[in-house]
Amino acid sequence: MTLERPPMVGQYELVQDFDSPEASLRVFRVWAGGHEVEPHVHQHSTQFYVALEGSVIIQRDGVETVIQPHEILRVTRGTSHGARAAGAEALVLNISVPPLRADDQVPVSPDVYRADLQMPSQDSNLED
Repeated sequence: MTLERPPMVGQYELVQDFDSPEASLRVFRVWAGGHEVEPHVHQHSTQFYVALEGSVIIQRDGVETVIQPHEILRVTRGTSHGARAAGAEALVLNISVPPLRADDQVPVSPDVYRADLQMPSQDSNLED
């Protein structure tokens, strides 16, 4: 099964790309120094990131989580997310359920995160 896929967001090596009626699977490699999956949102798919080799930093709505080899992190649809190597390089399996479609992915500016998740500063006026 081959669906029209969204364009790549960021700079990374796509090692394997597989589609089925139930899910899309991508294996990709990222390196330190700017090679990354840039922040984006999926409107239809939930994704699972699996670190295969090396550690991976997954950013979700501005919060970074490091996963080690064989650890898994879920990214629900509608969540801004991206990925980069925590060390020199990382090999990552990405599983999308349902399968990725061409209209599923929306790029996000790296400095735009959900305002409701940001902590107020010490000088913030918190009146309702």
